[in-house]
Amino acid sequence: MSRGRAFVRGLVTTIWVAVGIFFAVLPFGQHIGNEDRGIPPTSPGIALAAGIGALLMIGAAILLVWRTRYPYLVTAIAAGIALFLPSTPVPALIALVSVLHRRRGPWVWIMTGAVALACGVSTRWDAQSTSNSLMSTFAGRGASPDEVLATLPWAVPLSVFLLMLPFVATGLLLRARSERDVALVEVQDTRQSAATLSDEVSRQRERQEVAREIHDTLASRLSTLSLHAGALEVNARESDTALAGAASVVRESAQRSLDDLRYVVDVLRDPAQAQGSRIAAGRTSLADLPDLIEASEALPGGIVSNVFLSDAAGCDPRVAHACYRIVQEALANARRHAPGQTVSLSLRGGPGAGLTLTLTNPAPEGLTPTSVGGGHGVTGMTERATLLGGTLTARTDDHGVFGIYAWLPWIPPVLTVTDAPASA
Repeated sequence: MSRGRAFVRGLVTTIWVAVGIFFAVLPFGQHIGNEDRGIPPTSPGIALAAGIGALLMIGAAILLVWRTRYPYLVTAIAAGIALFLPSTPVPALIALVSVLHRRRGPWVWIMTGAVALACGVSTRWDAQSTSNSLMSTFAGRGASPDEVLATLPWAVPLSVFLLMLPFVATGLLLRARSERDVALVEVQDTRQSAATLSDEVSRQRERQEVAREIHDTLASRLSTLSLHAGALEVNARESDTALAGAASVVRESAQRSLDDLRYVVDVLRDPAQAQGSRIAAGRTSLADLPDLIEASEALPGGIVSNVFLSDAAGCDPRVAHACYRIVQEALANARRHAPGQTVSLSLRGGPGAGLTLTLTNPAPEGLTPTSVGGGHGVTGMTERATLLGGTLTARTDDHGVFGIYAWLPWIPPVLTVTDAPASA
């Protein structure tokens, strides 16, 4: 709550308490009379009851400070005093405003009826007071209580109506305003939810379109490549062993790529799979790194690897999968941009320490890339590391050595569904 609203609320509470105390004392003056002005006092018993009622009602007026926290209790106490002792219903009416504003259900109307009854009783007490009573003013000075009620038979219900009207109207108005504010908030939340859902539907449609394009183009071409590589491997097996081996590598690589591509298509079509068992199990793990390193050793330039891992099997599957993909992409970049150069790989880690990866290769000027990439390799590796709470940098030092430097946590933070595609 802002300071301005707190100040206004405190000021309103102070005013209500002061009003309640004023009207709590007023009925006592009506019952004690004033003989100097020709106003005889009422009976000592009624005067005593009026004095007790005034004291108790002053306490009830002070309880108005807590009317918003305990509206039923404060209203019941104030109404009860007005029902059984010559007093005023004003503190009960003030508390009733909070009941109507802040509470719902049948007890609201039960309290309203109790306050109305207290107003009626207070009106009767006013009629039975001395000639300085409010009602006797209309019936004529010196009129007895019976004469007052006989002259003004409509006075009690009219007084109850006039007393209740402003307070009940205020409570209902505040209730309507609160309900309006709640409705506006709900409408705003609904609009935001609808906008979020619409965005999610749009993204899902885009993912499905990408999945169809990938399946209809790359998947088809990889299948054709795998088929032709298999045929080449069979035909060259007897005549050229080296060619058959190369064809076998091409076929196996194409098949693995096709499997990974199908998995990516599945995730694009249903991102909820990111929280399922397939991601939890991981597509690849640290145990697959030796095969990747062995395949790189057979290429021109070779690779010098230094891998020391503690409890590799206990590494989180998402981290192991990301580490494999980062190494795979870094090796592919090295072969593309620095063909024939020796690659150095260092991977160390364990529980608590995380994984520290360094992959470097000379990048002398004048080398001709074997192919032109899309420029997304380093970006993709950085995104993988960031999504898992790790870091990755790529730079060329003063000696012309290009390096990938990454750190991944052993156990990453919880991933959201929208992070799933990065784990493919």
